[in-house]
Amino acid sequence: MHRRNALKKTILLAGTITILPEMLAKALANPEPILSAVPTAQIELLAELADTIIPPTDTPGAKAAGVHDFIALAVEACFSPQQRDQFWADLNAVEEKCQREMSQSYLQFNDNERFQMMTQLEAAPAKNGQPQFFQLLKELTLHGYFTSQIGATQALNYDPVPGVWIPDLPIDENTKAWTSMF
Repeated sequence: MHRRNALKKTILLAGTITILPEMLAKALANPEPILSAVPTAQIELLAELADTIIPPTDTPGAKAAGVHDFIALAVEACFSPQQRDQFWADLNAVEEKCQREMSQSYLQFNDNERFQMMTQLEAAPAKNGQPQFFQLLKELTLHGYFTSQIGATQALNYDPVPGVWIPDLPIDENTKAWTSMF
């Protein structure tokens, strides 16, 4: 690689790192115009897919945390037009696959059928050097959930005023990870 190309890519990366969070913050500040442009059927499908990835247990699931709105905002505000179109096309392809293979919508699936469909999506190969749809959906779901108020305060431990460092804090299987959010 030539020095000039390396410098261009470094500047592009630095600019992207600084601009994308600002774009997402602006989108999250006033989500209505962006969310109203996304079809309701796609938002509902995103809600159910995200809730399959992080279902409600002793803590609320992804749907209760509003992760589907976060994903729609992130896709619309931060993805390039090509990535955005590919994401929505892949989401529509999931619904078409459900209709074709099971003759019903993903929204009508029971938990076992949803798990089977997620397993198929996870096993699908990536296309044209693009990230695999399931992997992208999973990353957005996890990011949206654990940065939401529900995820940060109920799924993770939250200490609004952190205290002293305890080097020998006992940890067992019920100990939650800590968050610095909220």
